[in-house]
Amino acid sequence: MRAPALKLTGHLAAQFTAKDGVTQLRTHHQSYPLKLAKPFRLGQDEQLAVYMMDASPGVLAGDRYELSWSFGEQTSVLVTNQSYTKVHPARTSPEAPLYPSAQCVSLVLETGAYVEYMPEPLMLYKDAVLLGETEVTMAAGSHLFWSEIVCPGRHQRGELFQYDTYRNAMDVTYDGELIYSARQLVRPGLRAPQRIGSWDRYTHQGTLLLFSDKADGQLSTLLREWLAEQYGDTSGVYWGVSHTYKHGVIVSVLGMRVLDVEPVLTSAWHWLRQELFGKAPLKLAK
Repeated sequence: MRAPALKLTGHLAAQFTAKDGVTQLRTHHQSYPLKLAKPFRLGQDEQLAVYMMDASPGVLAGDRYELSWSFGEQTSVLVTNQSYTKVHPARTSPEAPLYPSAQCVSLVLETGAYVEYMPEPLMLYKDAVLLGETEVTMAAGSHLFWSEIVCPGRHQRGELFQYDTYRNAMDVTYDGELIYSARQLVRPGLRAPQRIGSWDRYTHQGTLLLFSDKADGQLSTLLREWLAEQYGDTSGVYWGVSHTYKHGVIVSVLGMRVLDVEPVLTSAWHWLRQELFGKAPLKLAK
């Protein structure tokens, strides 16, 4: 038996604008347990960094988080959070029905906006159910980096693909045209992820997406060649680079630990931001 998500638990909305080349957080509102930490500048760059914070132990049974982001013309923003997003069991007791949790993210980028949306990994506890939706609307001339790492559970507790359901949907519209649509449904109890044709022997999945009019098939080839030089002989990960239908590059990584997957994604991110946008590599303090 399944029950609908109980309530809107946390809501966070933020609007960024730019004046004379300086980005600022124009307005924001939030409800417990979500909040934004005080924004700060990244080194000599005028890019603004903001940290999402969650005062609760994590996403609990029946919780629904809604995150809405609006990036005005010529803004430059990096969004991240303090720690892993932890999705707790969807049952309040062994006999109780499943109460799915949900996280809905909306990003709107105006012309010239440059956004890096780089949250910490997602951790799915035993019996967790997470329904994720991401909707991105981009004006022509805007640029978006987006990253995700999905963990199969808490290894120290013996959890490995013991969550109930992970469903994720993402749509990206660029200049009024749908350029990317992805759907993922993982239900380990019905179909084991660790098999040929799926994740094989690997346990952790990582993804880096770049959407920009600078992203084309040639860029995918160059990035693939560069990553092959860096990680071609690395047996701990399995990775690939592909070009989307239009204006997009995807880096996909499978590994056995976050510590295996994250460096590949970070290297690709740093290479792309340097080659395309002339930005130096970042090391974020957490």
